[in-house]
Amino acid sequence: MGEKILIIEDDPQVADFLKQSLELEGYQCSSALNGIDGLNKIKKENPDLVLLDLGLPDIDGIEVCKKIKTNIITQKIPIIMLTARTQTEDRVTGLETGADDYIVKPFTPQELLARIKGMFRRMGYYVSEPEEIISKGGVTMEITSRRIMVNIPTEIDLAPKEFELLYLLMRNSNKALRREYLLKTLWGYEDTSDSRTLDVHIQRLRKKLGEQAGKRIETVESYGYRFVD
Repeated sequence: MGEKILIIEDDPQVADFLKQSLELEGYQCSSALNGIDGLNKIKKENPDLVLLDLGLPDIDGIEVCKKIKTNIITQKIPIIMLTARTQTEDRVTGLETGADDYIVKPFTPQELLARIKGMFRRMGYYVSEPEEIISKGGVTMEITSRRIMVNIPTEIDLAPKEFELLYLLMRNSNKALRREYLLKTLWGYEDTSDSRTLDVHIQRLRKKLGEQAGKRIETVESYGYRFVD
């Protein structure tokens, strides 16, 4: 059976269209027409991914995203936001709240499917070898268990995309990684001109690592980022 996807979208026609399109690709899909119903279904169904529209009638999508990502049981479920072109600030807020990616309406089923497949594919990409442990600059990553410790024994929680980003930076420590490389590898973006996704995830990662360890993620002006060992 395919991965389980929950679609939280207030337009019944759009929700049904997305559901049918994804089920044809082998995914198990359910839908909710408002935020409260969506949150209840997440608890009952434990989906593998959530497609979340920002313009919901009861609780806005930003608040739904926040509730998912602050609940220890659901916080690691990846979220792809469905947004309108006029919701630039909402997209940034959603990413800061914990969303893993966004796609701008109107979009084609092929574009959405590519984002979903990329998300599921990359969720497994970075657990490379059993018992792999990376320890640099006071930060320790246990890849198999997906545990992150800063100045052992302090353990922190990272969202899947934050984990993957830190993994790439630490595996390539002291080497500057281009923005384009990170965006294409982690999110599948070909066009990077309209994305603050990477910057927001870097900000979140620095904050979670703490003041001292967070400084090890350096910005390379007009190029990208690097983890300094």
